[in-house]
Amino acid sequence: MNRKDNTLEGIGAFTVIILAIFTLVISPALSFMFAYIGGCILKFFVGDALVNGLNIIFNTTRFTKPMIPVICATIATIGKYFKTTVDMSRHKGQ
Repeated sequence: MNRKDNTLEGIGAFTVIILAIFTLVISPALSFMFAYIGGCILKFFVGDALVNGLNIIFNTTRFTKPMIPVICATIATIGKYFKTTVDMSRHKGQ
């Protein structure tokens, strides 16, 4: 019976390691990939307007249409780590 418990503990430890690897490596890569695809779609439909707007807002000519997918993917990947939720049900009764 002790050997069976050790096997289950080993499987549990292995599962935790795999989930940690997934969380640290694969999850940001998937986020980057999907945001890049979204940036390509954005570039196709409203790329010129978006680039002109960014250049006007920041008073520069640095932003170009091919940069849109990479910018979207980078912002989405960074933003994923700063995601928060607010629970307003606690404050409704006050």
